[in-house]
Amino acid sequence: MPSRDFLAIPKGDTTIVVTCDSIGGIGNQELDVVCAEPAVVGRFLARVALMELYATGASLTALSCTLSVTPHVADLILQGVYQESAILHRSPESVTIVSTEKNVPTRQTGVGITCIGLATNKSWRVGIAQAGDLVVALGHPKVGDEVALDDHENADLTKLKWLLGTKGIKDISPAGSKGVLYEAKAIASSANLHLSLAPGCTYDYHKSAGPATALVFACNEAAYREALATIRPLTCIGRLEKMA
Repeated sequence: MPSRDFLAIPKGDTTIVVTCDSIGGIGNQELDVVCAEPAVVGRFLARVALMELYATGASLTALSCTLSVTPHVADLILQGVYQESAILHRSPESVTIVSTEKNVPTRQTGVGITCIGLATNKSWRVGIAQAGDLVVALGHPKVGDEVALDDHENADLTKLKWLLGTKGIKDISPAGSKGVLYEAKAIASSANLHLSLAPGCTYDYHKSAGPATALVFACNEAAYREALATIRPLTCIGRLEKMA
């Protein structure tokens, strides 16, 4: 069974959910491989872990940033982290703990984030997909220099928020380095179903989606029609079926 990008710890009527992400060699330091403003690095850092957390049905309780850069650079990265987190949380600064490198100078960006949240049995979304549901990709997989913050083709937290609030949208899984197909199969496995790929689909579901530039979700046909009229770009890549 494909693994999911979260740790779930059941506790009675709730589930503790932990997600994490890291970025290295991307920023404005001397030895960075991909050039990006620190605040942009912070936004994508937060976006990935928060998408993985909220996609399960959990809400943010605590956030940890471990930033292997000097405090000045860390402050710029944190601006992005807080700006992105504010899309889903009223006051992310109040639930965040931060560690930076204060002893030696750094020449390359290295950052990590951990999100901790709680889901109720009612809000839990993993494994709720049903046979007959469509499997839909939102966004296009992009990585490295292809990634831009203002790219409207990206999946993002605003689009995820819409999905979470829309009836008929079931399991949701952000895509990363393993690609959209891996996450689509994970959704199917979580519900003990089989993924039947759409014939002739040209979507590149094997490619790395970098910092969650794409996600995949299961939904009924009515929800798919509503999504087509509201968010984009969408590609139906298959359908869920009962195991043979």
